[in-house]
Amino acid sequence: MENTGRKNNDIDGNVGMGQPDDNGFVRPFVQPRGRRPFAVVFLLVALGAVVAAFVYFALYQTGHIHVTREFSDGSIFSGYWRMGEPFGEGVLVTSKGELFEGVWDDNGKLNSGVVVAKEFTYTGGLKDYLPDGYGACHYKDGTRYHGFWSAGRKEGLGKLTTAKGDVAFGVWTDGDLPPAEGQTYSTGERVYGIDVSNHQYVIDWERLALYADSAGVVKPSVDSSRYLQPVLFAIIKSTEGADWQADTFKRNFAEAKRCGIVRGAYHFLRLSDIDGQIKNFIENTPLEPGDLPPVLDMELDKREMARYKDLACEYAHKWLDAIERHYGVKPILYTYDSYYNNYLKGKGFDDYDFFIARYHEDYPRVPHLEIWQYTEKGRAGGITTPVDLDIFMGDYSQFESYMDKNKISTIPTRAL
Repeated sequence: MENTGRKNNDIDGNVGMGQPDDNGFVRPFVQPRGRRPFAVVFLLVALGAVVAAFVYFALYQTGHIHVTREFSDGSIFSGYWRMGEPFGEGVLVTSKGELFEGVWDDNGKLNSGVVVAKEFTYTGGLKDYLPDGYGACHYKDGTRYHGFWSAGRKEGLGKLTTAKGDVAFGVWTDGDLPPAEGQTYSTGERVYGIDVSNHQYVIDWERLALYADSAGVVKPSVDSSRYLQPVLFAIIKSTEGADWQADTFKRNFAEAKRCGIVRGAYHFLRLSDIDGQIKNFIENTPLEPGDLPPVLDMELDKREMARYKDLACEYAHKWLDAIERHYGVKPILYTYDSYYNNYLKGKGFDDYDFFIARYHEDYPRVPHLEIWQYTEKGRAGGITTPVDLDIFMGDYSQFESYMDKNKISTIPTRAL
């Protein structure tokens, strides 16, 4: 505006020079002195207002303007709006106080998100603002459900855990879990888990289930059954040696957490730069509160183990000590029962909890045995390849007690 005024003054002054001194003389298409600035300003302001309104409307209609709208039913939406519908990131609060947060699609539908209500918090798939598809629901009383839904009711494969430690798992129908005909076991009497690596490729964690007999026993190579057991823990390969990382770790680690499975991570020991191995695991394994203690996998080739057993034990101690200092919990040691008896027994490892591989009907005779890997030929829903099957040496209440005592409790912040 100030620039326009100065320009008009300059023009008026120059035009006035050399013109006839005649008040009746009027040049064509030149407004009388004093009227032009007001008209131009008015025109520019009006045009600017029209353009601004048009731009705002265009941005609003195409989902580029953040708005807050209140509806006739008392609900309030805060987010982006496009062509009369919610679009993109937003939050909807209903008249009942329920909060929906997520990303609305091109059709104004919220297909997944977070629902916060008085009695529960839900995260997962949605249809018509009801749980649908896979989702996790945490209830106010401490009950947790991870599984499939339809129209707001549990429907399909799912696991429910109460605050008291009771576990229910199987195929739900209209919100209920009917027992399979002939079933004689209760979920949680046995605590099954898996350990996985790149060999399992892409795992469908939402459909993960183990096939059992009518007594609830999961046996090797069984690939279908009406009797199902949940995977209650998963130990996932993170690193090997000083410079190798599993490219499936990040996804598997995140998916296990999303699906409510207690998770852990392991490092495969090599007879190479041990400081590099310690650094490799710490830098690539972001354990969080609630996770299992870190696991050291000590299963070198038999000839290598026999020849370099003292060096292997030295490296194992260095790794275990450094990892305990960093994560604040004592790690678990994985090996074969024969390796323990032939190479580790009496070498200063007896204070550690053991995760032992023994492919036999009898469980390993090892002190502080917590987990037994009893087959490498297991089958599981959600996994297309054979998988290692593990069992915790206790029931679910004992597993929870073990986790309360030994789980990761804080996020490490100390430097290497």
